[in-house]
Amino acid sequence: MKTIIVDDEIKSIELLEYYLTDFFKDFKIKGKFTNIKEALEYIEKDKPNVIFLDINMPKGTGLDLLNLIQEKKIRTIFVTAHSEYAIDAIKLSAFDYLLKPINLKELKRIHLKLLKSSITTTEKIQNKKIEIKISSKHYIFNINEITHISSEGNYTTIHSLVTKPLMISKNLKKVEYIYFSNLPFFRCHQSHIININHVLEYSNYEIILLNNKKIPLSSKKYSDFLKIQKNEY
Repeated sequence: MKTIIVDDEIKSIELLEYYLTDFFKDFKIKGKFTNIKEALEYIEKDKPNVIFLDINMPKGTGLDLLNLIQEKKIRTIFVTAHSEYAIDAIKLSAFDYLLKPINLKELKRIHLKLLKSSITTTEKIQNKKIEIKISSKHYIFNINEITHISSEGNYTTIHSLVTKPLMISKNLKKVEYIYFSNLPFFRCHQSHIININHVLEYSNYEIILLNNKKIPLSSKKYSDFLKIQKNEY
């Protein structure tokens, strides 16, 4: 879980970082911030999965920050000595509320809740069906039945494990937007999209899928592809 900590007290940040990294293996601390301005700049640039957030800080509160990032659907856990803000936090859809001084049992409870939430989200995505219309026919796929998508000009071909290649009279950009947004697919080249769950091996110029199909990897896309492989998105 790509995680940041926001607190105006350095000692509080260090203590929470110690708990998260020594007692759990799932948290990757990507940033530590002492004010909401710096935290917001990081969030806009590189969205984390989880934020541990203090409430009372100079130049804006944790509630102010949560209000600004609500639409990003980041799991926000308030870490504060003040229980009176709990109702406000709930109204802003905070994921949870942790009182200082930090109780390891409570932190374990939140960790388990985060894991269950992540598993549920993953299962929903993997069980999602994709319905693709070609002429008068509708083809329905499970996500992992589609291996990759390729294009040539204004025509795009869907490659799957269950049918012969299917051609659509739309360009790749439009097909990606209509069918594959927010799903485990990655545009690795101007003319190719891959299912990231089908990657067998890769180099800095090529991806090989589980079916041994070789797909070119653009140099411009290489660093983004590495982030996906390291679960940094």
